[in-house]
Amino acid sequence: MRTKLLMCVLCLLSSLAWGDDRSAQQLSELGSRSQLLCASALLYFNPQEREPDPRGLPAVFYHLQSLDTTIVQLGQPAKLVQPLRVMQRLFAELDGLPRSQRQRYPQLVQELLQQQHKLRQAAVELQAPLSPAEVETRLPLNAQSNALASLLLDYQLRHYPLPEQTQPPMSAEALQALDRSIVQGFDALLTNYPAHVEELRKIKSSYQFVRSELQQSTSQTHGGAEFYLGRAVTDLDELAQAVLAESERATTAAQVDPLQQASNWQGN
Repeated sequence: MRTKLLMCVLCLLSSLAWGDDRSAQQLSELGSRSQLLCASALLYFNPQEREPDPRGLPAVFYHLQSLDTTIVQLGQPAKLVQPLRVMQRLFAELDGLPRSQRQRYPQLVQELLQQQHKLRQAAVELQAPLSPAEVETRLPLNAQSNALASLLLDYQLRHYPLPEQTQPPMSAEALQALDRSIVQGFDALLTNYPAHVEELRKIKSSYQFVRSELQQSTSQTHGGAEFYLGRAVTDLDELAQAVLAESERATTAAQVDPLQQASNWQGN
C-alpha cells in the first residue's frame, strides 16, 4: 500500500514539474509566434506594395490563431488575453481595408507592434520567478526560436514606413551580435541534441539560405526571408515540444520501473 501511495505522489510531483516546463515553453512560444505575426503583417500590410506577397495574409492569421490556442492552454490569464484581443481587432481592421486605403496601414501596424510588445512583456512576467536568462538556459530550443524571430522582425522593421519609431530597428553592432549568437546557438544545439541532428541541420540550412539577405539595408524586402526563417522558427518550436515529450516519457519510465519492482517484491 505504501509503495503504491509513493508511486502516486511521485507521479503527481512529476506532473507538476512537467506542467511548469510546458507552461514556460508555451510562454516562450508566445514570444516567437507574436514576432512572426508582426513580421508577416509588416510584409503584407506595406503601403508601398501594390501587390504584396499573398503568403503574408494567411501567415498572419495562422500565427494569430496559434497565439489564441496557446493562451487558452495557459488558462487565459487576463494580462495575455487583453493584448491578444486588441491584436485580433487590429488584424480584422487591417484585413478589411481595401488596398486603395493602404495609407492607413502604418498606424494600425504600429498599434499591432505595441500590443505584441505588451504580450511578450506579460509572458516574461508570467515566467517568474525564472529570469529570461534562466528560461533561455532551460529551454535552448525555444531561445533559438525567439532569436530567429527577433532577427526576422527586425529585418521587416528596417524596411517599413512606420509613422513613429517606437520600436526602432537594431543597430548594426546589435544585429551582428545577434547573428553571432544565433550561429553559436546552432552549434550548441547540434552538440547537445545528437538525436535530432538531422532536423537541426535542416533548420540551420534555412537560416543560412537567407542569412546574407537579413543583413542588407536596402529599401526592398523579399518574401523569401519571411518564408524560410518563419519555417525555421516554427520547426524549432515543434522540435522543442517533441523533446519535452520525450523527456516526460523517459522520466516516467525511470520513476515507475523501480517502484513497480518494489511493489512486485512486496506482493511476493
